[in-house]
Amino acid sequence: MKAHEQIIAPGAEEGWAYADDGFFFGIGAFETIAVSGQTPLFLDDHLTRMEETLKFFGIEAAHADLQALALRACAELDPTGEWALKLTVANRNRIASTRRNPYASPNAKRAFSCDFSSVRRNESSPLTRMKTLTYAENIIEKRRARERGIDEPLFLNTHGEVAEGAVSNIFAVIAGEVVTPPVSCGLLPGIMRRLAIDLTEAIERPFTPSELATASEVFLTNSLMGAMPVTRLGETRFEPGHVSHMVNQAYAEKKHRRKKVVEERSAKLVKPTDKVEGGESR
Repeated sequence: MKAHEQIIAPGAEEGWAYADDGFFFGIGAFETIAVSGQTPLFLDDHLTRMEETLKFFGIEAAHADLQALALRACAELDPTGEWALKLTVANRNRIASTRRNPYASPNAKRAFSCDFSSVRRNESSPLTRMKTLTYAENIIEKRRARERGIDEPLFLNTHGEVAEGAVSNIFAVIAGEVVTPPVSCGLLPGIMRRLAIDLTEAIERPFTPSELATASEVFLTNSLMGAMPVTRLGETRFEPGHVSHMVNQAYAEKKHRRKKVVEERSAKLVKPTDKVEGGESR
């Protein structure tokens, strides 16, 4: 059965999707990709992670088709803006939706306050390590945290070890070492997380909230915000440090280099006469 492709432009509230297993049971995957101008950054990395999840669910989706859909969606954007592309795939739906990158706004926060959620991550579940459509827990906990003036809730696993944030991975500088929880602690291995590990030579090991409180620097990562310093965790205060600053500088340089590569590739894959499938181009 041919899947339905749809592109939803920024600000558009219209759209429709087939009621499939993604709708009924959350069996599907999504990726949120930073877009600079009309260039989706680290697209291949995101698609590779998505394809691993789709394989787990038994959903067939060709890499080239998903790439082309993403590029067509980005071709509709203002080339002077900074955007977020959400690519959602279930067995009958392929949806690309775009919006402005909230972290690129001049008024966006440059540091976060955090606290621990009462909800625990299930480190034994394979779904914890995937970006699936069963994402309600993350969104609800994020909303509850905001009601308390918290920017990002952090999850512990069932052993009481630090796992991840609602939409982020966590790093800390403890006793002079950059550390981050391993995937076995129950977390989604982010694209930005891998980049930060490579840049900082971070050690992947479990740590507890009490050990985290002794850190000289704490920061969060995801593909849209890069590295976000944490200045408060519960009652504990931190200062933004040089490690997160270094990660952001290196991330900006890598984005610039990859943007050039993707632009060259996009020029070959997306032609001016290409049409958006599945409804109007908005």
